[in-house]
Amino acid sequence: MRRFITALTVAAVTAGAIAMPTLASAQDAQYTTGVAGPVAGAAVGTAVGVGLYHGWYGAAPAIGSAALPTTAAGAATVGGIAGVGTVAAIDAVFQPCRGFHALFGANKGACVNGEYVGYQPRPMR
Repeated sequence: MRRFITALTVAAVTAGAIAMPTLASAQDAQYTTGVAGPVAGAAVGTAVGVGLYHGWYGAAPAIGSAALPTTAAGAATVGGIAGVGTVAAIDAVFQPCRGFHALFGANKGACVNGEYVGYQPRPMR
């Protein structure tokens, strides 16, 4: 378990270090995750896959009632799914007109047809 926490900490620090330039340029009209999403997805997917294969989560790890595979192919598959889920979560956080922002109604005045147009003053009548 100690190795698992260390691996997730390293993955989070790496993803944060890569995401910082993206967050610094957040004032631009075009929000992109750049390489932060794929690199964080690869780091998390690798940590999950290697952890499953080496038994970091216990002898028979399970999510809900489904047992996770500990073979090389099964661990690689579950790690790949975790990596893709990480990329999707990062994309949902950083896109201003899609993902969590659209789900919770943020940026209503800054999005037109799902595209970010920025906050513009209302036209005078």
